[in-house]
Amino acid sequence: MESGMLSSKRLLPTGECWCGCGAETSIGSFFLPGHDKVAEAAVISVEYGGAPRFLVQHGYGPEGKNPRQEMAKLRPDGRRGRRSR
Repeated sequence: MESGMLSSKRLLPTGECWCGCGAETSIGSFFLPGHDKVAEAAVISVEYGGAPRFLVQHGYGPEGKNPRQEMAKLRPDGRRGRRSR
């Protein structure tokens, strides 16, 4: 998949943590707790060389969009994190 292109294919958990650790996940989970951040950091490092280059590549940073402001636009109620269930 090219950078910036989202697939419309529905993603389904496989029962194995997607960070690559090989651990079993609970039903309906892609990751063990905290392992999503491990996977994100690894991909950003491998593909972009670090978070600053990742941000600039996608139009963020000191001379670009502000990530916090963009997130606030998605969540105008000010909540952070996942929606409560």
